[in-house]
Parts: sequence; C-alpha cells; structure tokens
Amino acid sequence: MEAYRRSAAVEVAALCDADPKRVAEAAATCGAAAYTDHRDMLAAEPLDIVCILTPPAARLRIVADVAAAGHAILVEKPMATTRADAEEMRRLCEDAGVPLSYGASYRHLPALKQARDLIAEGAIGNVILLREDFVGGHGPSSRAALPPWHYPEGGIGGTGMGLVDHGVHLIDAFAWLADSPVAWASGRGNRSGYPLETEYAVLGLANGATGHLLYQDGTWATQLPAEGQFSLGASWDADGYHPGGAWQAYPGSIHVHGTRGALRIFHYAHALYLSDAEGTRQIVLDGDPPPDHFRAQIDAFAGELRGGVPPTTGADAGIAALAVLEAIYASAGRNVPIESQT
Repeated sequence: MEAYRRSAAVEVAALCDADPKRVAEAAATCGAAAYTDHRDMLAAEPLDIVCILTPPAARLRIVADVAAAGHAILVEKPMATTRADAEEMRRLCEDAGVPLSYGASYRHLPALKQARDLIAEGAIGNVILLREDFVGGHGPSSRAALPPWHYPEGGIGGTGMGLVDHGVHLIDAFAWLADSPVAWASGRGNRSGYPLETEYAVLGLANGATGHLLYQDGTWATQLPAEGQFSLGASWDADGYHPGGAWQAYPGSIHVHGTRGALRIFHYAHALYLSDAEGTRQIVLDGDPPPDHFRAQIDAFAGELRGGVPPTTGADAGIAALAVLEAIYASAGRNVPIESQT
C-alpha cells in the first residue's frame, strides 16, 4: 500500500479482504472503497488492474472471475500451488484477452537490476554459481508453517522464509540474472501439514551455471555482529517485517560468482558489492530502496497496458518457477544411500 500510494501511474480505487475490520482500516488510509467479496467489487467498480495478493490456494477462482470481468491482472508469487493451476490461469486470461502479469518483484529491486546489468556487461565474466541461504531463527519452537488455507495439506508448503514462499523469488531471479532458464533441479522441500525439515535445492541453468538454495529457519544464526549490514530498505525474515533504516545483523543477500569476479547483492538492504582482481568495491545504486520495488513493478505493468504491449514478466515466468519447484519436490524420493565401506 505504501508503495502503491507513491505511484503516479495508478490509483488504488478499491480493496477486498475477507476480514471486514482489516479491509476497512486499510481502505481508509488511501480513500478507497472496501469490500469483503471480490465479486461485489468487480460488479461495482470500474477497474483497470486487479492485483491478486491472496494466499496461493485462493487465486485460481479469483483469476477466473477477474478475467471474466475483463480486467488486467497482476498475480503474486508463487502464482499457484501447482503448475497445472498456473497454466489454467494463463489459459483463462488468454481466452478472455486479459493481460496477466506475474509478481516477480525481485526483478524490480535496484540492487538486482544493477547486478544484472553488470553481468550482461561482462563485469564478472561467465556466471558459474549463484547462491542464497537463510539459516537462523530462534530454535524449533519458533518455527511455524504457513497454514493449510495458504498451502493445502500434502502439497508444497512450509514457512514464510522457506523454499516455496521465499525461495520461489530466487528460482526466478537466478534465471533472470544469468539470462538462462533452469534446465534441471533437485533437492528437498517441506510439504504442508508434515514435519518441517531443512530445505535445499540445486539448480542447473541451461548456460552451465549452478544455483544453490538452503533454508532452515528453526535454529540459530552463526553470523557475527560485524558481518551485518545497515539496511536502507524494508525487509522480511524469520522475525517478520522490518521497516528499514536500521542495522541488520543477518541481512538477506545473494552471491553471484563468475570467471572474472563476483557480486554480493543485499537485495533488501539496498547495497551491491563487486569483487575481482582489483579488490572489493561498493556499487552506487540507482532508484529507491524497498518497498519502492512494488511501486516500480506496478508502474511497469501500467506502462505496458497503456502501450498495448504484453507484460514483460508474464504468466510464463510464474509457470516456469512452479515447474522448477515441482521438479525439486519430485527429486526428493531419489536420495541414493551410501553403502558402508567397513
């Protein structure tokens, strides 16, 4: 909401949420109409774009209703709980002639955008490894999975800082940074309703690069205080939302290693470092820190609609990320036991 209010490209006209109190409070902050049923909102409001920010399990039926009403759609990540549902969303929107944009918001973070430009310019040579991990928290008792109305039992799921709800950002971002799709994947992810375990993934990109993800938010971090970063931007971690403008002991970061150098991307803290044979130096970033990337995202979509061009980040990106997730989950049953050599 804060980011959308900054936008000169859109006006928040209406909000819908199942909780009457919450939607009334939110609507009051921007002078929007408030609804508790999206069908009532669609019938009453002359909308151009509908942003579907609900839990993934609820999105398919809402996309169907919005597409039938003829409005452009921005759908959050992950696009759905299954690839099949995401493909159905794409079909519904194509049949209705409605533009569908996927909320790959990391593509609008200034640190990632400039990292991608540096990679394209050859600043670190050929990309050979991309990695991100989140290991920390406050012990097993502080770790809670997202509920079944968010991710239905038995399917993909886990915590807010796990492979699905957070790692899906990185699956998309790795391919986008390296300008190469993910060709194969393996690993292990948590299933909704099952005991929580450590999650990991290894991704093989078509250009030969490798991606690595590791998530465990039910233990304690090992970083030392001096390893932190002053965060200019808002961020999310195991403790929830942080508004920014303060020191963070454990800021999230992405590492990209190449044949001639490497990048350390503090995506939320709004900082970027380049290391090569000449040493390590900080790259000055263009643009404002998070949550402004949500403003940049909606501005880009609005501009595409006005220009009559398809969304740059369309349904195919969301489907591709889910295809990778499903490959990771499918691989979990293929662990090879190591026989004793004694």
